[in-house]
Amino acid sequence: MINAYEGVMDTNLVLPLAVDKCAVVFDYYFSDIGKKSLKRNQASIKVSEKVQDEDVAICDAVQKGLASRAYLAGRLSVRREAGEHLFHRLLHADLTRGIERQKNSAAD
Repeated sequence: MINAYEGVMDTNLVLPLAVDKCAVVFDYYFSDIGKKSLKRNQASIKVSEKVQDEDVAICDAVQKGLASRAYLAGRLSVRREAGEHLFHRLLHADLTRGIERQKNSAAD
């Protein structure tokens, strides 16, 4: 993942370790790394770490919920999961085109 905001970019490399475990490697890039910007850059990292800690707590709770007997898989909520829904639609269209091309090539 890449996060970019004014003067700052960070990358998050997610490494799967097991079915229920991963590690995330964070790297931070600043447009200004001079002495005058050191405190601002450190504060930016601190805020990012706080957000990441909050995200981990949310992800842990979601994973526990998904593993429970009460969870049943269903359709995406188009209203709340519009990005995921769009991705799945685009992926389906792309795969369908690829299959059609492959069929047409085999018929030639």
